[in-house]
Amino acid sequence: MSHSKKFKIFAALLALVVALSAFAACGKKDDIKPDDTSTPPQTEAPAVSGDINPLTGLSGLSESAQGKRPVAVVVENSPEARPQWGLCSPDVVIEGLAEGGITRMLWLYSDISKAGKIGPTRSARHNFVEMAASFDAIYVHFGGSYVAYNLFSSDSSLNHIDGNKGEGKYFQRDKSRKAPHNACTTGEQLSKAISDKKFRTDIDASHATPFNFASEKRTLANPCGSVQIKFSESYKHTFTYNSTDGLYYNNMNSKPMVDSDGKQMAVNNVIIIYSNVTLYKNDAKLVEWNLSEGKGLYVSNGTYEEITWKKGSTHNQLKLYSADGSELKINTGKTYMGFVPSSNSSATLINA
Repeated sequence: MSHSKKFKIFAALLALVVALSAFAACGKKDDIKPDDTSTPPQTEAPAVSGDINPLTGLSGLSESAQGKRPVAVVVENSPEARPQWGLCSPDVVIEGLAEGGITRMLWLYSDISKAGKIGPTRSARHNFVEMAASFDAIYVHFGGSYVAYNLFSSDSSLNHIDGNKGEGKYFQRDKSRKAPHNACTTGEQLSKAISDKKFRTDIDASHATPFNFASEKRTLANPCGSVQIKFSESYKHTFTYNSTDGLYYNNMNSKPMVDSDGKQMAVNNVIIIYSNVTLYKNDAKLVEWNLSEGKGLYVSNGTYEEITWKKGSTHNQLKLYSADGSELKINTGKTYMGFVPSSNSSATLINA
C-alpha cells in the first residue's frame, strides 16, 4: 500500500474518532458552572443505600426521608425557655454562644416529618447558619440578627423558614409561657412549609455523609465517666456516662437537662469543638466563632480521645480527625456537639 493511501486511511479514521467524540459530548449534561459563586452548584444526590440515617448511622429511616436534606431548627436555651419542647427528639444537637454569655441550640433532623412539638424557636445567628450549611440543611428560625439576614440575602442557596417574616402560619405561640419564649412549631408544619416554598429537598452529594460511622462500637484511648464543659459562667454542661445503656446524660448547671415531659437528654456521642470566639466586628451584641480549624475532644462509650477539626467557608462540610490525622470514626447513635470557646478549654473537666 502506498504512503499516500495509508495517510488517507489514517486521516479518515481520525475524522471518525473526532466526530464520535463530539457526538458523545453532545449527549452529556451541561456542566458549565453558574457565574453566581455565592450559590454553589448542586451535585446529584447519591443513590439511596438502604434505610440508614446519615445523622445517626442507625437503620430505620423512612423511605420518604432517604437521600433528602436534613432540617435544622434554632432553639432557645435561656432559663425562660426551659424545659424545651422536643429536647430529646433531634438526631444531632449543636450548641454554642449567641451573645452575652447565653447559648442557643441547633436541632438537626434527618426526617422532620416524624418530629412533634419543637421549641421555643428563636432568632438566627450567622454562626448557626453556617453550621446548618455544613449539613446542607434547611434552616428554621424566628427572626434573626442583621448579620444572619445579610447572609441569607447574599446567598440564595441558604433555604430558610422564618416565623417572623410572613411565615408565622408555620409556627404558633404556646400560651403557657410568655413571648418571646413561647414560639414553637412541629414536624408536620415544617414539612408543609418546605413543600409550599418548593425548596430543593434532595441532599447535595458532597454533604450526604456528614459523619464517618464505625462498623463496630469503638472504645477510645482514655476512660471518661463524665465530662464537664463551660460555655460561660451561667452555661455549663456535665455529661455523665451510664454503662447500662451506653449513653451520656446531660446535666446543665448541675441539674438534669430535661424536656417538657421530664425526660432527660442523653446521647451516644459528645463532640467538643474548641473555637476561638470573639465579638463580631466589635459589636457587643454578637459573637463570631472562628470556624476555620482547631482542636477538640470526642467522648463515647465511657471513653474519650483528642481530635482536630476543619471547616472553612459557609458551605464547607465540618470534618473531624483523630490524633493521627485519619478521619474520625464515631459510634452510631445521637450526637451532641458543643462549640466551646477556646479560652475555656482549660475548664473542661474529665473524670474517669
